[in-house]
Amino acid sequence: MSDRSTNPFRFTGPVGSGELIERDAESAQILDNARGGHLTRLEAPRRYGKTSLLKKVLAEAASEGMATAMVDFEDVLSLGAVVTRIERGYGASLGGSMRRWVNRHIESWQLGLSLGPVGFAMTLRTSPATSVEPALLALLSLPEAIHSKHGVRTLIVFDEVQGLLRVEGAAGIVRSVIQHHYDDASYVFAGSAPSLMSRMFDDPDAPFLSQGVPLRLPPLSAEALADDIQERFRSTGRDPGEALDELVRFARGHPQRSMLLAHHLWARTPRAEKADLDDWLDARDTAVEQQDVFLRAHLDALPLNEQRAALAVALNPGSATSQDVLNLVGLPRNSAYRAITALRDRGETIETPLGPRLTDPLMEHWLRERKGL
Repeated sequence: MSDRSTNPFRFTGPVGSGELIERDAESAQILDNARGGHLTRLEAPRRYGKTSLLKKVLAEAASEGMATAMVDFEDVLSLGAVVTRIERGYGASLGGSMRRWVNRHIESWQLGLSLGPVGFAMTLRTSPATSVEPALLALLSLPEAIHSKHGVRTLIVFDEVQGLLRVEGAAGIVRSVIQHHYDDASYVFAGSAPSLMSRMFDDPDAPFLSQGVPLRLPPLSAEALADDIQERFRSTGRDPGEALDELVRFARGHPQRSMLLAHHLWARTPRAEKADLDDWLDARDTAVEQQDVFLRAHLDALPLNEQRAALAVALNPGSATSQDVLNLVGLPRNSAYRAITALRDRGETIETPLGPRLTDPLMEHWLRERKGL
């Protein structure tokens, strides 16, 4: 798996398909939906391995002969940006003769589109008055042209798809075209904000009302996570020892946080030796310190009552709305329910048998240590 001197736990950015833990069932379901022409609605908290899973699905779809595109709509602000993201999504995913044909085809439309280095963004910079909607409609119809010419289905992932709601009319335009792609394309709509995903799929006026096979990524199981960490330590001549159970318990199945913590534990474990509880505490504290600026900025970005509610959940996950806890954080009960609901809608909490808990175990620990009363 890794050179004996190289830390095998990568925690920045999407990981390769070989490093995914316990996502085979979700991968198989999404791919099966794609083969059948079904839209998949995938929800997962941030840093839960969503992008890594989708990249694996796209690679498997491409190996079966599908054309593919992965489009990231995070923080999109205009129709022009929507066009550019789709154009770049195809450019990054397609290769070989299919890429060459698609590039010639979209350039033949003479709308300023290209998979090369000079694409629609350059067109908008040099000709700001360019009409954007024709380019968007044409790009959205590309799977029809691919199927007509090559006889293959296109699998398109719209990641952070809730970003379309930031652009007036964008979701409606997308729906108006892709709803006719039963034989030409399959779609995955992926997002990390439950309330915005609900606005797209569940509200009476939702642009994609009742469409899509729903799928939500759960936390990793303790057993699968422990087995994976144990094997990576073993393959590099180390033993996580009694620290392993503490790490798995603390991480609560959060994929990225688990890898971050395991990375620091591995770094503190000499080759041919076994980690102990002191090594675990050092690794945990290093990880928290490393993330301090991020955690502080993330908390400060929340409205004040949601900050207080987050602290209440961190202090007592099973009874965050008990009067004693609310008194500690200075939050009235009626405001607490609204704030906790808002945290859930943002993806800041997940449901557990105990009740809502903060999605990020590092944030939970950091709040207890830095803000706890």
